[in-house]
Order: sequence, then structure tokens, then C-alpha cells
Amino acid sequence: MAQSEISKPIHVILDGDNYSLWAQGMCGFLKGHKLWLYVTGQRHPPTQQNDETEDAFALRLEDWDGVNYQIITWLRNTSTPSVSMEFGGYDTAKDVWDMLASRYAGSDGAREHHLMVTLYQLRQDPGERITAFHSRMRFLWDQLAASEPVINQLLNRSHLPTVNQAVNDLVREETRLKSHRSSQPHTTVLATPVSVDPTVIVPPKGHDKRCSNKKNSHLICAFCKHRGHTIDQCNMRAHILQRSVALTASESVQVPSSSASNPTLSVTPGISSEWFLDSACCNHMTDNPHLTSAHTPLVLPTITTANGSAMTVSHVGSISTPNLSVSDVFCVPKLHLNLLSVGQLTELGLNLFFSSRGCLVQDSWTGQIVGTARKVGRLFELTSLHFPSSSVSASVIAASASIELWHSHLGHVSLPRIQTLVSRGLLGSVSSSPFDCMPCQLGKQPALPFNNSESIASATFDLIHSDVWGPSPVPTTQYSKAIKVFRSDNAREYRQTDFSTILKHYGTIFHTSCAGTSQQNGRAERKLRHILDTVRALTNAASTPVSFWGEAALTAVYTINRCPSPVVQNTTPYERLFGTAPNYSLLKVFGCVCFVLLQPHERTKLQPRSQLCCFLGYGLEEKGYRCYDPVAKRLRVSWHVVFWEHKMFYSLPSFSAGNDDSQADPLPNLFPEILSPSVESVNSISDESPSADPSSDVSPTTDPTFDESPLSAPAANPINTTAPEPRRSHRVSTLPSHLRDFHCFSAFATLHEPHTFCEASSDPLWQQAMKEKLDALLKTGTWDLIDLPTGKSAIGCKWVYKIKTRSDGTVDRYKARLVAKGFTQEYGIEYEETFAPVARLSSIRTLIAVSASRHWPLFQIDVKNAFLNGELTEEVYMQLPLGFSQPLGFSHKVCRLRRALYGLKQAPRAWFAKFSSTISQHGFSASSYDSALFFRRSDHGITLLLLYVDDMIITGDDVQGIQDLKRFLGQHFEMKDLGPLSYFLGLEVSSSSDGYYLTQAKYTSDLISRAGITDSKIVDTPIEYNNRLNTHDGEPLPDATLYRQLVGSLVYLTVTRPDISYAIHIVSQFMAAPRSLHYAAVFQILRYLKGTLFHGLHFSSQSSLTLQAYSDADWVGDPTDRRSTTGYCFLLGDSLISWRSKKQSDLGIDCSTAVPIHCDNRSAIQIAHNDVFHERTKHIEIDYHFVRHHLLQGTLQLRSVSSQDQLADIFTKPMPPGRFRDLISKLKLVSLHPT
Repeated sequence: MAQSEISKPIHVILDGDNYSLWAQGMCGFLKGHKLWLYVTGQRHPPTQQNDETEDAFALRLEDWDGVNYQIITWLRNTSTPSVSMEFGGYDTAKDVWDMLASRYAGSDGAREHHLMVTLYQLRQDPGERITAFHSRMRFLWDQLAASEPVINQLLNRSHLPTVNQAVNDLVREETRLKSHRSSQPHTTVLATPVSVDPTVIVPPKGHDKRCSNKKNSHLICAFCKHRGHTIDQCNMRAHILQRSVALTASESVQVPSSSASNPTLSVTPGISSEWFLDSACCNHMTDNPHLTSAHTPLVLPTITTANGSAMTVSHVGSISTPNLSVSDVFCVPKLHLNLLSVGQLTELGLNLFFSSRGCLVQDSWTGQIVGTARKVGRLFELTSLHFPSSSVSASVIAASASIELWHSHLGHVSLPRIQTLVSRGLLGSVSSSPFDCMPCQLGKQPALPFNNSESIASATFDLIHSDVWGPSPVPTTQYSKAIKVFRSDNAREYRQTDFSTILKHYGTIFHTSCAGTSQQNGRAERKLRHILDTVRALTNAASTPVSFWGEAALTAVYTINRCPSPVVQNTTPYERLFGTAPNYSLLKVFGCVCFVLLQPHERTKLQPRSQLCCFLGYGLEEKGYRCYDPVAKRLRVSWHVVFWEHKMFYSLPSFSAGNDDSQADPLPNLFPEILSPSVESVNSISDESPSADPSSDVSPTTDPTFDESPLSAPAANPINTTAPEPRRSHRVSTLPSHLRDFHCFSAFATLHEPHTFCEASSDPLWQQAMKEKLDALLKTGTWDLIDLPTGKSAIGCKWVYKIKTRSDGTVDRYKARLVAKGFTQEYGIEYEETFAPVARLSSIRTLIAVSASRHWPLFQIDVKNAFLNGELTEEVYMQLPLGFSQPLGFSHKVCRLRRALYGLKQAPRAWFAKFSSTISQHGFSASSYDSALFFRRSDHGITLLLLYVDDMIITGDDVQGIQDLKRFLGQHFEMKDLGPLSYFLGLEVSSSSDGYYLTQAKYTSDLISRAGITDSKIVDTPIEYNNRLNTHDGEPLPDATLYRQLVGSLVYLTVTRPDISYAIHIVSQFMAAPRSLHYAAVFQILRYLKGTLFHGLHFSSQSSLTLQAYSDADWVGDPTDRRSTTGYCFLLGDSLISWRSKKQSDLGIDCSTAVPIHCDNRSAIQIAHNDVFHERTKHIEIDYHFVRHHLLQGTLQLRSVSSQDQLADIFTKPMPPGRFRDLISKLKLVSLHPT
């Protein structure tokens, strides 16, 4: 028979236990067919010879592969499926054979024991021939002879084994356990009380002699595992049974026979040197009262034994003997046995390995064996246990100074409050060793009490009591609750008209304390003092810079809310608010050393994986820890943090209080540090930060953003470091009154919007928002559930979450939007045209200006699910959205979209087509100047509607027409009437008797808060005078993302801030490759906005409707390409409605009346009026024809204006502060909160 026709060469099937028999058969078969060399590896795969052709080599390689895979097929066909599944990944017969040999040809003690037990239990079967029985026995003896017993090395390895080694060891252990279970005697031991004195468990004399009996050397005891006897002859077993009976008699407790294996019941009185491992014991326990470092717990725990009786703990201490060293040991006087808790050992980072020979205790950090235990019967008696000094875990440290650690965790809270938490079982075991806390003494020491004063003022107003508490909290942004009563003292700050008006508007009752009765507002005063005391204690203990007081205050409030308070019946404020106890395991020591895991993009493969930081508190919006990075000089919020709570960050030599580098800029910053452009600017900046001691050794900067120090100077002109320090002003600078609400505005910006469906699905508010959206989708018939047609693809979708706020920052609603992933659509198949007009921003300002001049009201209406009204003509399929509960059997369906969804390419166009066709039925026409502006004239007046996607502004003098329009839209679309216009596209609109104000205060506040410069210097102009930036100024930024984000946000701010248009025009030119000085210019703009937070456009009600325009251009102002910057602005009466700053611009105006254009260049006016051209004017010839055409028509008038009155100057060049303030005043850019 040919080899290829043989499917099973032998009849033995390898199942793991019969490897020797299988291997002998396969070895004989392969040798008989002269194929054994393929298995041993002596016949290697062929290699191509120098003179051999490719075809000949391919033929030889194919022959070798055929034989190789034929052998692998035989090995697979003679193995069970579970064994053959392990063949994957092996390409040669040698690799497969070696794997099987290493896995199933084990020669350790387990296999030897299995063979010996099999030989011991070997019996001749009835009717079996002597020769057959002898063959079976001889086969076992041969296997035993080939086996070399070794000690199980898996538990003693200091390094982890490979996967194959671990699998091999587990297979052998499984074999040993099966043989051990098969050899266990079914013997029941009865515990009978007898009067026998207990003794130490040791093998009796003569035990070893019995084991060495050569006559019975083939016998193995199943109890002690020694040779020479069986279990019924084992003296050690009999000795242990005697001892167990004696223990039962001494305790006078009748227990079942299995109690001998329960260490909680096997209590041995009088023995103090033996320690037994117990997995059912909650803590180390002993009756020995002589414990070192003994202390009494705040609350004495009660130990409950297996029979239900209770024992009390007298004190807690440590044990230190030549063979044992453990801490946190309970002294239980009624206990008569020393017990080591297995669970407590594992909490210390130790791994315990139990086997039939005993137990090994291994340090999981170093891999060292730190303890051993021998198996005595069914108990494990400890022989030694010592912790290496280099691997003492944090738990051991916590156990030795637990009350001090909890005192630091909880923000230096008082001891009675810790005792309250301990009594509730929230902190575990806490010792009561007395200690002194210097930070508490320094930060909380009160004045000594005075005697009760009985004196009375002799005259009225001789003595006045006053206090100020604030600022006011803003709870509605987090819990959506209204303030019902606001209580404060009688401070003037709360008596201002604006504040009282706000309280009345929201229906809040204003309670004040009586004059001279500060006790009526004592709760606020006491809590403020409590917070400040805690802040002082935290900063003193951690030695942090004073600039971190804000982080300390946040941490103080965080821990105070998690400590019991007598005001709320000794529960915690957190528990009263959320209904559940806080998790105290997350608390850490303020100011300690910590290590934050870096993101993959922040490091290379050879750089450290974490960054040394200082722990400053807990995440406000994220579930993580706030850590200060001294290198990047910014806060990191991360969950992946490792703490060294026994070390304070500012106690390290590199970051001590005397180190200037760590103190130069301790404030966290989210952006790279800015290089100063000149020495003068360096001096001005240094006035704001603490100056270094001239005699101190200043270390190089640790900022990784730039390679050179900003203070470096040429060698020819070295800076004199011994120069006297310039005089500093001691005048206390205060913010203007209109900036006092800045931090209140910042508080509104801390609302958290989820980024994923999993995050949103855990919040009931977002769950309700998603449910409402899905209900709306189903109500409008947005899709049909069908099977995906062949050849079609379904696009994906995702949820987008947005918190809609009002102009004052309060929450309007939580909006969840289902967005289709339209970027995967194919043009020509799933969409065609995509353009859809929206209202121009200049149209919005013009509409507001006209409404102010004519005293028209402005109304705002929002269309719910606007895009769902658009009907699709294309065939578009979408996957089922997350959270959609599809009917049974519909999980494989897709959505055939019938209506437009957000994200689809054609969705805006479909919605606009639907809206324009609908509103035209009501008599409205689209404006020829702005397709999103619709109007209707009637006998009663005019009605105008301006559409921006799904937001509308309605105005006009036809009051009845406005009401009819609202009613008509409500019949065709699902509308939401928002009342008078107040907040539109991030623009805040406020009205008064003198007109409308258009601002972006909230947007500006949010931008400044994100930039992290709320405490930076305030400047007078957005760009320095005569500051001409070019593409090569400064050093390149390593990451331009932050620069682009800031500039992009500032561009939208120009909608209401023409004063920063030129500055934004300049910094926008360097988006591709920004440099350090460009970044400094961006911060200049932000500092200017910080001082003009509430500036905005004023549309006067006294303004006329005369259109005026100003234009100007600088002369080759760009130093890079020598091109001019053109600027223009349009005013409707006194109201600024349009402006621009650009290198190239065009002017396209078409109106029924002449528009005067003011220009300060007489040559330009003369060229426009006269038909004179030459070579130098050809570049303006095209624009000239356009302007001249309108001059001849009379629609334009060119007027000369002096440079002092040229309003367009602000859009073409930097201005000094005085000139800049004059121009923005003429442009009607005013502040809503003038100083």
C-alpha cells in the first residue's frame, strides 16, 4: 500500500494520558517507512543549489513538503480532537512532535506518583493470562524507570513561565490531581472526646524507619506521601487524629468529623509558637498579649466564630519573631490558636500557592519567596514569613499609621468625624494612636475664647457688626434646581439694584440678617472659616505655593462634603445629596507625589511612560485626579495615576520651596509658554511674577516647548545679573466693576456634554433626550425597516449631545441629535446637489438695526427636528442607531431613509426647499439680496422672517401678520416659540429704551476660560502698536493645534467685535506654520478681550436709515509680500452693520439711493471722477469701471474725509490706545457694564 493511502498508521489514539504507548507505535511506523529523520529534524527543507534551476528546486521543495504534511496528517489522525487542535501554528512535523513530547511526555513528580499509584493498584483481571498481566506491569515499570522525578518548579520561579511551559505544568498537575482523587480513601473519622494532652504535630519516632523499609519500598502512604507503608499504617495520621480528639475534648464542643479540616474550630490551647494559615479568617489573630506597637482601635471589632459565638479584640499590634514578622494583628484573649488571614496577606500584594507538600508565599512585585508553610494533615502550619524591606506595600504603611493617613485623606478633618466614619464601617480598621498635626495647628488654631461680654454701647451706632459672604453659588447649572431663598448678611454688595432684580425675576426670596446681628448669618461664616482652615492645613502640610490655593479650596470642599456633619444628623452632605455613601478608597493625600500615565502621542518608545506630578485634587467634570505637571506647567486630569502618599511633591530636592524654577510659574497652563519678542517685554512680564534672588543659582528652564531660554542674549552684550532689582509698586490692583461677574460666567461654562453613547446612556436626562428624538423620528416616518438590497451599502450614524443654554447661561434643554455619517455617501448615487442658503451675519445685524430704528419687536422661533421635514428623492440606507429597540427578528434590518437626517449631504438643501415652498404659500417672497430673508407686505405693514437653518427671527410692524405667521408655521412644522429675541447663534441680544445691544459675553468668557488666562494681564489694544509680524518671527511651535483652535474661535467672535477684526486678520495668515511670536499675538488679543468682556454693538433707536461706508488701505503694509490691506465698514445711520479687513476685497452695492463713501485719498477720488489712465493705474481699471458706473448712476457718492475721522483705519493698521478707543467709540462699540 502506498504511503499516501494510509490514513491511520496505528490504532492507538493519543489522548494525553497514553503518550508513551502512542509514541512507541508512531516511532516504529515512521522508522519502518524511513521517515523518522523528518521528525528528528535531520532531514531539513531543501535549499537551492548554485547550479540548480528554479523548476528543479521547486520540484524538490514540493516533494519535501508533501512528505512533511503527510506526517502531520498522520499525527493529527491518530490524536483526539482536543489534542489535534493544538497543532495550529506549527508548519513542520518536527515542531508538532516536539510540542507533543514537551506537553505529554512529562517526567516530573506528578507523573512518577501517578505511575506508582497505578502499579500499587494493579490487579490481575479475572481470566487474564499471566503473560498479559506481566506485560502490563512491565510496561508500567519501564515508564517509571524512564521517569526522572523533579520538584515542581512552577511555584519557585522568580520569573513568569512561557505559555507553553505553563500549559505543560498545568497538564501535569491535572494528571497528579486525578491520581490523587482516585487514591483518596473514603474513611470517616469520628471525633470522640478523650482525655489526652495536646502535643505539637511532629512525626512520631520510627516513622522514617518504616518509610525506609526495603521490603515495602513500593508502597506509598496517601496521607504523608512517604514510602514503605499505607495510610492505615501511618503513625503521623494516627498522631494527628489523637490531637484532634484531644482538642475537641478540651473545648467540650461536639463537632462533626470533618471539623478537623476547619482551622476556626481546631483551636489548640497553650500553643503560641505555631501559626496556621486560614482563608476564613478576616484578620491575623492571636491570644498573645505581648504585641509590639500595640494600640487600641477606635471601635473594638467583634469576631464571630463558626459556631456563632463572639469574641472581642483587646488591642492591635505587630508580631516580630525570628520566623515571623507581620503587622495589624488582632489580640483576641479568648482565642487559643494563632491564625494568619489568607485574605489579609493577599491584600499586601502576596501570592499564596498551596499544594500537597505545603504552601509558598511569594511577593508579587519581586517574585521572591518570602514565606513557607508545611502541610500538617489538612492544615498548613507556617514555618517562616518575612517581608523584604524594599517591597513593603502601601497597605502595610497604611496599617501602621492608618489614622494619620485617613486624617490626610479627608483634608485634615477632626478626629471625632473620623470616629463617626469608623463606627459606620466605612473606613475599616483604624488605630487611635495619638499624634500631633502641625499643619492643623498652623492652619486651624483658633483664638482663645473670651468671656461673655455684658457691656452695652453707650450710644447708638457706637458699635457696628458687618460681614460679607460670597460669591453666590450657581446650583441650577448642576442640579437644575431653583434657589428659593437667598440668605446673606446686610452687605451692600447684595443690595445693588441688578442683583435684587435678578432675584425677583426668578422668584427668589431675599433674606438678610438684622443690622448688627451677624449670628443670624453664622452658618455661612462658620462654613467659610471651615473651608479656609482646611485650605491652610492642606497647603501647609504639602508646602505647595500660594498660587495653588484654588486647588486646595476645591479639595477642601470635596473632602468636607464627604465628612459627617452634625447639621445633617452626622451623615455626610454627599450622602444626603445622592442617597449613597461616598467611596473613601479614592481619597489621596493632597500635594503628594504621583505619576500620571502619558498618552501614546506624548512619548516615544524609549521615553518614560509616566510623568512625575503633584496631586492637587479630584476631577470636576471627569472621573479622574487633577495633577500638576511641573514640566509642561499645566494640569493633567487622568484616571491612570499611581500615588506615593508618603512623599510630598514639594519636599523633593528638585521642587523644594527654595527652587526658583518650580516657583517661577506655578499656575497651570493649557498652552505652551510664550517667548517674549524683546528684552523690554521680558521686563514687563517679569513684573507680574515673583522675581528670583539675584544671588541664587537659576536652573535652566524645564519647558520642553522651546530649546532656548527667553532671557538669552548675545555674548557681546551680556546681561548684568548683579543689577539692582527694579522697584515694584505695592499698590493693590483691583478689577473693574464690570468684571466682577467674570467667574460667575465661567461657572456657567462647566456643563458637561457626553461624547459617547455609553456615557450618555448612564444619565437619565440624556436618556430622555434620546428617547424624545427617537419618538420624533418614528412619528415623522423618517425611515422604513427593510433588508439591505444587494449591491447597496448602509451608512452609519452616531449621537451628538448638546446642552442648550439661555443668554444668562442657565440650562434651556438637553438636546440629543441623531446624525448620519454622510461623509461616506457616494456622489451621483446617494446625493446630487447640496447647497442650501443661510442668513448672512450682516443680514442679521441689518435686520436688528432696522428694527431698532423703527421700534419693531424681535421674536425668535425654533423648528424642532427641522431636517426631518425635508423629503429625500435619493435612495439612502442607514444602519440602526444605538439605543433603538427594534422588534424581534428585525436586528438584521437597515433603515431606508424617507426624510433628511442631520449629517446627510443633501439634508440642508431638502429642508430649505421644503420651508421655502411652504412659506411661499403664505404670501412670502425671498429677498433678492439674501435668499434666507423672506418678507410679506400687506395693508397693515410688513413682516420679515430671517432663517438660519432651523432658527428664525421674525420682526415687522404688522402685529397681526406676525401672529398669523406663527400660527401658520405651527400648523406645518413642530415649532417652539422662544419669545422675544435674546440668544441667537451664540449672540446675546438685549433690548432697552435706547435700542438693541448685540454681544457675545458668554462665548468670550468660555473662550478665555478654555485658554486658561483668566488671571493674566489686561491690555488696552488687541495688537501692539507698530507690531508688524512676518512668517519668520520667533521659533516654530511644536504643535499648531492649539493655535488654530484659538484663532478659529476668535474668528467667530468678530461677528460682534469689529475692534479685533484687524488683529484676527493678521494672526490668521500664519495658520499653516505659526511661531512663538504669532502665539504671543493671540494671547495679546485674549488679554484685551479679558478687559472688554461685555463690549458689543449698539443699535440705536434714534439712528437714521442712511447708508454710509468708509474704506481705507495701508501702503504695502505686509512686510512679507508687500501687499496692502484693505478695510471697509458700512453703517446704517449710526449702527455698524458690516465691516471687513482683507488684503483683497471688492465692493458690490446696489441700492436705490446714493451711498456716500468717505475716503481720505484725494488722488483716488480724482481717478474715479476723471477718465485718466496710465500704466500704473491699469491694475485698478476693472474696479474703476464698476465704481464709475455707480457714480454716473448716482447710487454712490465719494466724499473726502480727514484721516482723523476715517473709521476704516481700525481695519487696516495697529493703533495706539488713545486713537483705538476713539475709533471704537465712533463705531458704537460700547460696554453693557460701564465702569
